[in-house]
Amino acid sequence: MRKIIKISFITLLVALVASSGVVYYFYTNIKPILVTEINKALAVEVNVKEINISGLKDFPKLGIKLKDVSINESTSFYNEKLLEAKELNLFIDIMRLWKGDYVIDGVALRDGKLNLADLAKKSNYDIIKPSNDTSNVAVSFEIKSLKLINCALRYSHTPSDFSCNASTPNSNIRLKYLEETTNLKIKTKLNGTTLTVEGEKYISNKDLAIQTGIAVNTASSTVNISTSDIDIEEVKLQTEGTVFFGNNSNLDIEFKSNSTTAQSLLSILPNSLSQSFNHVKLSGNALITGTFKGEMNDNQNPSLHLEYRIDNSNLAIPSQKIKLAKISANGLLTMPNISNIEDASVTCKLRQANSDGNSIRGDISVKNFIKPTVNWKGNAELEAAFLSALADSSSFDANQGSIAIEGELNFIYDTEKGELVPNSLHYIGNVQGKNIVGIIKNPKLDVKNVSFNLSADTEKLVVNEANFSYNNTTGSVVGYINEYNSLFDKNSDAVLVGDLNINNLNVNELYSTSTESNSLASSSSNISPIQFKLNAELTNFKYNDFKAESMTGYLLSDRKRIEMPKCKIDALQGKTAAAISVKKLRENYLLDINSELQKISINQLLKQFNNFEQEEITHEHLNGRLTGNILAKVILDQNYEPILSKLYAKANVTITDGQLKNYEPLKELSSFVEINDLEDVKFKTITNTIEIFDQTIFIPKMRIENNALNMDLEGTHTFENYMNYRISLSVAELLATKANWIAKKKERRIEQNQNGGLTAYILMEGTPEDLSIKYDRTAVKENIKEEVKKEKAKFLKALKGEGTLEEETSETKDYDNVWDE
Repeated sequence: MRKIIKISFITLLVALVASSGVVYYFYTNIKPILVTEINKALAVEVNVKEINISGLKDFPKLGIKLKDVSINESTSFYNEKLLEAKELNLFIDIMRLWKGDYVIDGVALRDGKLNLADLAKKSNYDIIKPSNDTSNVAVSFEIKSLKLINCALRYSHTPSDFSCNASTPNSNIRLKYLEETTNLKIKTKLNGTTLTVEGEKYISNKDLAIQTGIAVNTASSTVNISTSDIDIEEVKLQTEGTVFFGNNSNLDIEFKSNSTTAQSLLSILPNSLSQSFNHVKLSGNALITGTFKGEMNDNQNPSLHLEYRIDNSNLAIPSQKIKLAKISANGLLTMPNISNIEDASVTCKLRQANSDGNSIRGDISVKNFIKPTVNWKGNAELEAAFLSALADSSSFDANQGSIAIEGELNFIYDTEKGELVPNSLHYIGNVQGKNIVGIIKNPKLDVKNVSFNLSADTEKLVVNEANFSYNNTTGSVVGYINEYNSLFDKNSDAVLVGDLNINNLNVNELYSTSTESNSLASSSSNISPIQFKLNAELTNFKYNDFKAESMTGYLLSDRKRIEMPKCKIDALQGKTAAAISVKKLRENYLLDINSELQKISINQLLKQFNNFEQEEITHEHLNGRLTGNILAKVILDQNYEPILSKLYAKANVTITDGQLKNYEPLKELSSFVEINDLEDVKFKTITNTIEIFDQTIFIPKMRIENNALNMDLEGTHTFENYMNYRISLSVAELLATKANWIAKKKERRIEQNQNGGLTAYILMEGTPEDLSIKYDRTAVKENIKEEVKKEKAKFLKALKGEGTLEEETSETKDYDNVWDE
């Protein structure tokens, strides 16, 4: 009798798990259990610590209590007991059993554990010895009540990589067996239920309540589930269907929920889907109907077909301050294989979604949840603040304005790389932005208004109109973008073509103050996010202290370089034609300028360009009008500051109506030669070619002429203010007499010149604090051209990494062949 109880108990618990949709192979040997001698029925070891039987006063009804019961697995899988229980109670009528009426009034299992597993060709609960009974006598068997109290349940189905874990505080089951059919009525609670298929959690730590009827037929290998109520926390489902558990397991189950909350529906999605909605809060009701169908084997899992409807629901994403109300939508979720979200698809017909000034309508479809192909066709009226929050933008806070969208959008998103699939973006329709106001955080810009009107087809995105203003800057763009479908690709082929007008542009306001932003910029080989060819007109342009009334010309970029090859500039009280370009140079930038200047103010040139980063000859010393060519190549660091050790400039210029005053070396020279006129030298014209490299100004021989004196000067002047000048100073006889030169002619080796005056040869060397000035006719007459050529060659070699400078760094060697010698 003890064996019958244990056998019946195992059979019923297996049926309980089947009622939850987790049993694929049901007990098939009930008949041998009942017709074979009890003491020969079990094929595994059974241990019972203590057996108690109720008194004879209730005879023929008996109560049997077994304590510390354990049954081994028939096939080792968990390496644990198949069944363990602190207590098993059995209530039977001896006389009914004696008469062949196999009815057990009750079985109660308390504080137990049940570990079941179906393997490829066997199970771990096949504990019944084969029967020798070949009779065809129909056998029936019934347990009126089987209770599981505080029991842990575990089930695995290895062919489909399916597993289920739960605990039940209270389950009540009724079982009736007749020939090949077992009928069960089940009412159970399952706490902390986790259901997994191929490592994917479809139910994770949820509380379930199940009330169902199940019919198991071993002849046809089917489990028929009658209309059942399954509550997964707040989700209330009705389900019915059939499970085939033969050689090829198969499911055909229908389910529906007439009323549940939208948020609860998200909570029961598979983890691979539900994680995407962790930050989403939904309120309102939802209706669902669906099917769960298909084979379960090594190569196939069932499909999921889910239709849903949401009415008057609210959506919120608190972290992004997004809210939508009165959402009405319906759609379909299809997964041909529940373990493969790559084949999944979802559609949504969004009839209405509103929030304050926002409204969205349209048809949405998504295919392949690994690399989603997204299609949206509809219209939307969105506040700029809502769109900024939706994009999770940390760089722009919009507080006013709206965007209207009407059209069809398609794109493919690679979730593993976190980016759009190249060339997958397509949009046909219109986009309008109106009066968008906000703050760009880095660089900090006060956006006062952005308005635009865009339209797109399959080939180009047309900028019909775009106006913007920030800080004190205003501008407009009109044109189109070719290859716009690659606009957000890393190697975008998109090109913006059109007209650009900007007033009061201050380039310094566009510098990022973020170290992280500068680091990201330096790691990229591109200087611009998009290619462009714009006919640009900039008025009231400013960069550092440089100001231009206007700059016009084509502004071009291939992403690696930004340039204006033919730029006309009104600035510095004159006119300039220039070719200007900036490009990435490893982690730095190369600014290349080739300009033709017409009568610009040399005083303003020095002043607005910070005296070209030197303090020797500044705007306080030099006045005049400059005409000529200036070539400059400046390497800028990540903060766009010039690296002086790599500066090169060449100026082939003429200065007219010039004045050199209060220049410290000339003041020292004036004192030395006793001629005050050198403290303020005015001249009509100077022409020379001056070069700057290796932090040194190289001045070839040039002549400064006025009525009182002529001066020939050549030499070098470093950025550290070390001078080496050779000067020949010619003065008229009257001035020479005044300066007492004639009396000291022999002492100073002053020569008579061909104009009747006197000429002195002077060598000036040192810093202003330690300046040496002396008469030296021989040294002054030496030609320094060869010295300059050698120094320049040395500098260029160092920049190319072919030689060294006195203060060369490893960074110098990285500099490639930037310009032609």
